[in-house]
Amino acid sequence: MSTIALVADKYDAQILSFVLMPNHIHILLSATGQTCLNIFQFIRRRISYRLSRDGNAPLPDSYGMKLIPIEDRNSLRTHYIYLARNAYEKGFCNPGCYPWTSEYLVFSRLARSIRGTRIDCMNECEVRCILGSKHPLPGHWEIHPELGVLPRNYIDIEKADALFGSPKTYMTRLVKDYESFIYVSKELDEEILFSKPEVNDILYETLHRQYPGKRIGNLTSDEKSKLTVSLYRQYGFSSALLSEILYMPERTVLQLIGSKDYGHKIH
Repeated sequence: MSTIALVADKYDAQILSFVLMPNHIHILLSATGQTCLNIFQFIRRRISYRLSRDGNAPLPDSYGMKLIPIEDRNSLRTHYIYLARNAYEKGFCNPGCYPWTSEYLVFSRLARSIRGTRIDCMNECEVRCILGSKHPLPGHWEIHPELGVLPRNYIDIEKADALFGSPKTYMTRLVKDYESFIYVSKELDEEILFSKPEVNDILYETLHRQYPGKRIGNLTSDEKSKLTVSLYRQYGFSSALLSEILYMPERTVLQLIGSKDYGHKIH
């Protein structure tokens, strides 16, 4: 949390959202490409130094970054949802309850009441120890004894709120917008693991969209084949999973995915 705070103050960049996961970091920010590269190198040096100081191996040479441009406002919403969903997707906690992120501030009256001690009221040596840096942060910024440098110091949460308009819209997209999560996951080459309830939700949403009023058992062979391939293409469901939820032999599923009549015509 100290590192992200230092990034926010040291570099010409506006951080819109971030989440710190056990083995990777996501940051949504406004900056030039060169600044993004400089920020990554700064973060990498900080992590490697801390790992070495604690007696661990530094980051491997292969530890890199992927820079994805945000093309428009809808793309910004999509990526924001992806970041916010990370901890929830991994089963760490409910949405908005992960402490190592700025996401818990969104549409939260309670989170905005989490306060710390102002830096200008703290001992200078204590602040340096917490930050692991001599770089001075603004005196009015606050440090929480357990949560570290609070993201409320530098995140413009009103901009985040304005992106979605209302808590209901935000939470609906966060929990239900599977397409956005899949889209960004593919951009980042990250694996997606849906829970059983989510799989069923996706199945019945797709079924309702393609064949309103029908149940799986009422589908014709052609309709079921098209539904199978749609789920495979849009959500990346495995042949084994498709076989289970659609009550079809896995061999048949594989044939459909690779067939010229279905696999190559449905988008």
